[in-house]
Amino acid sequence: MVIITLWLGVLNGESWRNWAVMRTENWLHGDAGTLAAGMLWGGSGNLSYQTKEAYRRVGLLHIVAASGYNVTLMTGWILSASLIWLSRRWALGMSIVVVIIYIVIAGMQPSIIRAGIMSILAMVGLILGRERDAKWLLVITGVAMLAVNPKLISDIGFQLSFAATFGILVFLNTSPLHPSPIIGEGTRERGIFDVFGADLKTTLAAQAMTMPLILHHFGNLSVISPLVNAALLWTVPLIMQITAAGLVWGPINYLAWPLLRGQLWVVNSVASWPISNWEVGKMSWLWVGVYYVVLFLLIKILSTKH
Repeated sequence: MVIITLWLGVLNGESWRNWAVMRTENWLHGDAGTLAAGMLWGGSGNLSYQTKEAYRRVGLLHIVAASGYNVTLMTGWILSASLIWLSRRWALGMSIVVVIIYIVIAGMQPSIIRAGIMSILAMVGLILGRERDAKWLLVITGVAMLAVNPKLISDIGFQLSFAATFGILVFLNTSPLHPSPIIGEGTRERGIFDVFGADLKTTLAAQAMTMPLILHHFGNLSVISPLVNAALLWTVPLIMQITAAGLVWGPINYLAWPLLRGQLWVVNSVASWPISNWEVGKMSWLWVGVYYVVLFLLIKILSTKH
């Protein structure tokens, strides 16, 4: 049964994706619908030029690209729901199947594949009763992907995805199956400032590791990006969950409309600020290397002192 399900997913992945995107956009028109579909399945092709440029300027375009964040949220939802009805081992097995199908439908982009392999390896380890360090999972994933397709080493999406993930793993105590930092809060309920602070730290950790690559490939930097990400990222999982439910019952998509319009208003407003994006020129690979050497030395020194 599992093999048949996976085969159908591979065979009809693009068709299912087109159907899901069209269903969301039929209920949520214009840029709001494209944003909602992009958050769930990836893709910004139908966004207006003005909106796409605004999201690029404030460093938020990544939310409409299928990424590791999507996979992590999807894994968490399926695992949580499955544990209500199934044993831990069967719930993990079902989650692995769903992750594979989601990767196929979302377009099998490098960032999605990377996150999918990491999640699957983590869940296999849990099934076998042997958890693995997330950094080693990232290394194993990278080696496996490059062994299959060495050309990925020059893919910008591949580079940024791995750099961002590595930054979060290095600077924050995280798990491959949890999108937010594990900061020892126990069972205490997180307030709005906890969420804002966690998102800000996650964004800064990712940006610290991806900044030289962004400067090398694009030559510009959004200095306001961490604050905008921290202010708006909490809306993404809510919009994804609403639009996912909207695939079953269309009218529920309207609940995402205020969140989408609010996000669009904030992004378009901030993008008009002069400091939203600085053109600083492209950084050479030599200076990219120097940046990482200095950064890793600082990390080593600070971790040793700690």
